[in-house]
Amino acid sequence: MRLAAAIALLGLSFGAGAAACPGGAAWCADFAHGAPGWRLAGGAARQAGAEHLLLPAGASALLTAAAPADHYMEARVRGAFGTDASVQRAVLVLRHADANNWVGAVIKLTPGGPRMTVDLVQMHKGRLTRLRSLGHDAAPAASFQTLRVALAGAELSAWLDGERITATLPVAASRTGASGILAQDGALEIDDVRLGAAGTPPGRVALARTVPRIGLQVGDVGRYPVSAFGGDGVTPIAVTATSSDPSLAEARIEGRILVVKARRTGQATIAIRSALDGNVASAVAVKVDPAFTAPGKLVAHRLDPAAGTAGVAVDTLLRIRFDSAPTLGSGGSIRIYRATDGTLVDLIRFDEDVDAIGYPRQAFKRAVRRRPVRIEGTDAVIQPHSARLAYGGDYIVAVDGTAFQGSIDGKPFAGIGKGAGWRLRTRAQAPSGTDVTVDDDGPADFRTVQGALNHVMERLPRAAPATIHVANGRYPELLYLRGKDNLTMRGESRDGVVIAAANDDGGNPGSGAGQAAGSPGATGGRAVFLVEDADLLTLEHLTLANTAQRAGSLGSQAEALHFNSERRVVAREASFLSEQDTIQVKGYAWFYRTLVAGNVDFIWGANHAALFEDSEIRSVGDSAHPDGGGYLVQARTVDAADPGFVFLNSRLTHGPGPAGNEVPPASTWLARPGTAASWDKVVFIGCRMDAHIAPGGWLLPKAGASRAGSGWAEAGSMDPDGRPLDLSQRRGGRVLTAAEAARYASHARVFSNFDNGAGWNPVPAESK
Repeated sequence: MRLAAAIALLGLSFGAGAAACPGGAAWCADFAHGAPGWRLAGGAARQAGAEHLLLPAGASALLTAAAPADHYMEARVRGAFGTDASVQRAVLVLRHADANNWVGAVIKLTPGGPRMTVDLVQMHKGRLTRLRSLGHDAAPAASFQTLRVALAGAELSAWLDGERITATLPVAASRTGASGILAQDGALEIDDVRLGAAGTPPGRVALARTVPRIGLQVGDVGRYPVSAFGGDGVTPIAVTATSSDPSLAEARIEGRILVVKARRTGQATIAIRSALDGNVASAVAVKVDPAFTAPGKLVAHRLDPAAGTAGVAVDTLLRIRFDSAPTLGSGGSIRIYRATDGTLVDLIRFDEDVDAIGYPRQAFKRAVRRRPVRIEGTDAVIQPHSARLAYGGDYIVAVDGTAFQGSIDGKPFAGIGKGAGWRLRTRAQAPSGTDVTVDDDGPADFRTVQGALNHVMERLPRAAPATIHVANGRYPELLYLRGKDNLTMRGESRDGVVIAAANDDGGNPGSGAGQAAGSPGATGGRAVFLVEDADLLTLEHLTLANTAQRAGSLGSQAEALHFNSERRVVAREASFLSEQDTIQVKGYAWFYRTLVAGNVDFIWGANHAALFEDSEIRSVGDSAHPDGGGYLVQARTVDAADPGFVFLNSRLTHGPGPAGNEVPPASTWLARPGTAASWDKVVFIGCRMDAHIAPGGWLLPKAGASRAGSGWAEAGSMDPDGRPLDLSQRRGGRVLTAAEAARYASHARVFSNFDNGAGWNPVPAESK
């Protein structure tokens, strides 16, 4: 039965019908005339005067008749936060046969929180299973967000303001049941409900390559590209912009640009909407601080680079040295102007900031939230946005008087004005050759690792071998490499070169991917180093660390490296540190004499073959669960013929985590199940395993979770002193014969499937 015909059979007396519903919906309701056709429970009622449906905590609203099995339901939702509110959860449900059997999407809102989550869930026989989660920016206070959930066969999908997640139901859902909305925790307001055919995705409106929070100062005019496309992701749609307080922040649309003029201090909300469909919208929070002012004079001996310096690196950091450790002010900014014409080339604010990492005019960049200013001892260190300074340029730096609280030469810091004279000249031209150097404070081509990556991506041929030499130092950066092959990043020493940053799923959700210009949001992901479309990347003699902790995290997944490429990566004499998801690899990876440390699925990915040879795999104490263990591997290998994750002659050790706690004995599993659509291929050959590994070895899967067990295996497992382990208590996997183990005894065999069977046989550097 077609959806429109089925909706007609509902006998509902409200809703204008399919012809008048926006977005191609078959049926819609805005509660302008009450809520006939709904079964309200728990105090749910139309909100008088507001034409919204109000659901107190625990209330529900279900349609009185069932829609077809495959369809979507959409609604605009917002939390009705009171003084004692903590968390609101709204659930859009489909096929609600009864309280114990339904599917749907749960949106979690936290008052005042910058982030929120959407979970795809299935309730089956009273047991709730979370299938997949999406992190998302929370709407400003009192703003609605559009949530849609759809079911087509076994595929369950949800869209939050047009951003999609999808999952496959592990158990077939009932073919019948009501659609509706539940207020699981806290009060919720619901409006503009629609039903339509599954398979018709919604449009999406969002700021491009940034988050929906704008910081300005009085007198500033901000210009922000807008991404606005129909459900096909290709067709542009016209949008409008409306400010909640034009006297504070004036808003208008010019072409595909949101223009915001800051008139006075305070906070406002700007609604960007499709001109044809009010449910296709996003809300942008605007905070306006006092106007930029810097009455202070130049303090030349406290600046680095010093005023008047020539030959400055184009990726330079800016330092201001105070008498003692300063604190960040409540507002303000740092501004860099081109000296020749006064053009503002970079605006750096202290609140949440987004950087599009990559070189100028790069087709894809990595857009990530970041904190651009940090305190190191008595220094304030300022990191300009990626690739804002050009070679042979003259620049002036100005610092707001409210930016820092501290003193210089005994006097309170009052800023550095545009005319004060902090003037710099960059190097006349880019370095030549295929080798470049990085040093955070010594003579080198670049001050940052990303500056060197931008250089080799932009200026060297893709296939040309190149080397980035990194001097000892600590480099607090998020990195991006795309479209460059045969690159070696070689540190001066393994422990001396530390590339480290705190980045997790709460701040930059998802595994991450590069974004084309005009793409919505900031989706650069939670890894420290994201690599895409690259072959034969080699990482040597350095440490890559994600310092985010699981304890207290908004999102505990936090990769050090995400190799998001179907080609090859090599790591030699290097260390990779995090807690959860330390290493995520696709394609083909060889880790030789490396250290990989973590505690939860800290080696994982949808790979073909990853060989960890003569390496240390260290389980560390879990900061979120001090008495708990963890899991080494979660394999999502893409083909049954691929070897997956292979550990050869390696040591499985344990040590203290970031909170100082150790891993309890017999608490850690070699692997746990992946997904139903992948293969659990994990093999240990000739590895020494300490007492933290559980005697059962493998965490057996739940029914229907994956094909786990078929690819779990080991051979020659030993204790730390080299004595054979007793494997009689193993609960999964199998012990390989000598002939079977030989399949994994050489590089050529592990990587034999590379390049459609052409193979790959890497060798240690000392053997070349």
